[in-house]
Amino acid sequence: MSGRSRVDTTSAEDKSIGFDYQYYYFLNELLNLKSGQIVGLEVLDDVHVERPDGTSLLVQLKHTVQTSAQGAPINLTTLDSDLWKSLSNWCKLIIDPAEGRASVSAQLSFLKTTSFLLASNKSESDKNALLASIQDFKSGAKTHTQLVADITSLKTNTKDKAIQGYISDVLSLDNGVSEGFFQQLSFALGKDEIIDLCKRSIAEKHILASRIDDVFHAVDSEVRQNSYATVKAGNKIKISFDEFNQNYRRHFDKARSGTLPFRTFPPVLPEDLSGQTFIKQLVDIDDVAADDIEFHTTFTTRRLHFRDNLERLVQDGDITQSDIDDMEEEAAIIWEAKFRQAYPGEQASGNERASARDIVSDLRQRKLTLATQELPLKMSNGGFYDLSDRPVIGWLSNWKDRYK
Repeated sequence: MSGRSRVDTTSAEDKSIGFDYQYYYFLNELLNLKSGQIVGLEVLDDVHVERPDGTSLLVQLKHTVQTSAQGAPINLTTLDSDLWKSLSNWCKLIIDPAEGRASVSAQLSFLKTTSFLLASNKSESDKNALLASIQDFKSGAKTHTQLVADITSLKTNTKDKAIQGYISDVLSLDNGVSEGFFQQLSFALGKDEIIDLCKRSIAEKHILASRIDDVFHAVDSEVRQNSYATVKAGNKIKISFDEFNQNYRRHFDKARSGTLPFRTFPPVLPEDLSGQTFIKQLVDIDDVAADDIEFHTTFTTRRLHFRDNLERLVQDGDITQSDIDDMEEEAAIIWEAKFRQAYPGEQASGNERASARDIVSDLRQRKLTLATQELPLKMSNGGFYDLSDRPVIGWLSNWKDRYK
């Protein structure tokens, strides 16, 4: 068999990416809000923008997973169902009697304050006769009568009953209303990398390149959670400029503050947890049991959290190797003071394991400083674990002989 099955063409994955596309378009509009504006998600349309002058922009979002031979999203064609369905929906909205727009005067009044945008990842093509005709009309190269004639011709050239119905909805508008509608209609095609658009919008708010992903993930996560809570409470998702500024500004402020960003990376744990030198050191002083996988995992995660953050900070240019060297030197000095206190002359006396545990206990309460910024306790713990894994420091009096 060839081609896609009916199940494939209506798969949950296709629908899911369509919803995500709509959401990220909404998020990008939020990131570009101006003072006095409001953005809504699935309120007046897929997405809408209310302006302080009383006008509104209604946006229909259409996403495709179909690609051309070159791997790009397919073109928006002249008789594309997505195109005509959107136009039909808007025409029905314009004349909606339930909204008090049964009369032509009410419809014209509505068009004075409402514009329409079809946005899609489908590509623009000079072969789309409808878009070309609308562009000619808006530029003055064609009259409205000629535009209507072009649309009427398209209706006669298709045998698709659904599309014929959509075109009939467009042609049923009063001439004056139809002219106003097409004047207010625009298209944004080829908007495929919608997440990249969001990140560019963040960059335009004077956020360093190394911090863009941090801001994006923080805002994205919080907007999603708040949107879910809003819908669950039975309310509509509408966010004003002031609300966005109040609820999400801190993520931008944090990125601009100059403080080091500490991220949470999924740890890639070694297969042999107990084979790590720092775990052996802790087991040998009875700090953790040899078979206590839970603590082995927790402590290893802290060590990796420390290492992964340092690597990312260096990669992003937030710190230098010299900063790391200074921090490790400070950590070694802190350890040295406790070690010499526990083992005068580096000789063990009494219960050596208890003395060693005292050193570890003290260091677990110490915060390290990296490039003048104090590290969180979890990262500081990871730093001492990392030093003892290499090993640069140890807990027993003869740690150098045992582990180096």
